[in-house]
Amino acid sequence: MKKFFVAALVLFVVCSSLVFAGGGSDSSGTLKIAMMPKFKGENYFDAVKIGAQEAVDELNNSGKKVDFLYDGPPQDQATNQRQVDILEGWIAQKVNVILLSPNDPTAIAPTLKKAQDRGIKVITFDADAQADARDLFVNQGTYEAIGRGLIKGIADGLKAKGYGPANPANIAFVSSAKTDANQNAWLAEAKKALGTSEFNWLKIKNEDTDVYYPGPDETTTQAQSGILIGRMGPGSDQIQGAIGLTSMATPALGSQYESASVKPDVSKTSITGLATPAALKSYIKNPANPLDTGVLWDCMDLGYLAVQAGYQMATGAITSSSTSINAGRLGAKSIANKELVLGDALVFDKTNVDKYNY
Repeated sequence: MKKFFVAALVLFVVCSSLVFAGGGSDSSGTLKIAMMPKFKGENYFDAVKIGAQEAVDELNNSGKKVDFLYDGPPQDQATNQRQVDILEGWIAQKVNVILLSPNDPTAIAPTLKKAQDRGIKVITFDADAQADARDLFVNQGTYEAIGRGLIKGIADGLKAKGYGPANPANIAFVSSAKTDANQNAWLAEAKKALGTSEFNWLKIKNEDTDVYYPGPDETTTQAQSGILIGRMGPGSDQIQGAIGLTSMATPALGSQYESASVKPDVSKTSITGLATPAALKSYIKNPANPLDTGVLWDCMDLGYLAVQAGYQMATGAITSSSTSINAGRLGAKSIANKELVLGDALVFDKTNVDKYNY
């Protein structure tokens, strides 16, 4: 009888540890999915959250049990340490899935590996971390497609204003922090496009002065965007085209143009970049503003896909070695080398910007 009691006690402890470990659900069978953006309070990640909540509601309405946690640092404190502090709390809570857009792909890696060691599935979205510190990366689009798309956008805008192989133009970029993986990858692909015969009339004269790295702070981004606007205008020593590499930088370029006391000639300058349609709509529809196109992807679909991938990985429906996923309303998506790509970029201008409500 004593042996039976001891065996039963051991079995209970083992089963309890499985139920409450990071890789399992809690005692009610509820799966905990935690999502962290680079920072909160900005319309890009707000739209991502809407799509993520849609996926959670869809799962719960189909009889699944999912708790959704959403947190991140404020814009003016978007540091790796602030993300780590939140992650440590989630690890202590034994969440099942962490969905993360990291501010620093290398510095965040030890904390993500700690989560993995506790049985928590780690999925990056929007921006990647070290490949060995996550189980899957949900990429909004290939780096090549986005980088080349940005260059094509600025080229089309400048061609319409008289530039081309016979009349080269100088371009500049406003990025985020130098550690941001996505912005660095898009910039690298944009530079590759500039080396082709199609776009080699677009020039980056000096990378030390023509690529701005204001970081994620709104005030700094506005200030550096204003400096770039002040340099735009006709002439070989000026900038004719500006590209925003973040959803904060592109609208900052538009707003700084409108507030400039001396505005560059709208018929000789062009602005494009990454941002939500809502953030750029007023500039795109203003013929007196040279920001006439924007490039992005469906942000709500990105959040939706991240939750679908997280849930299915936590329940074993997919693994890091899977080659496809059936992602709810988005249908089948391919997975290659632990990377799940949302799809093509979304390009919007005055003809279609009103179609989007984020």
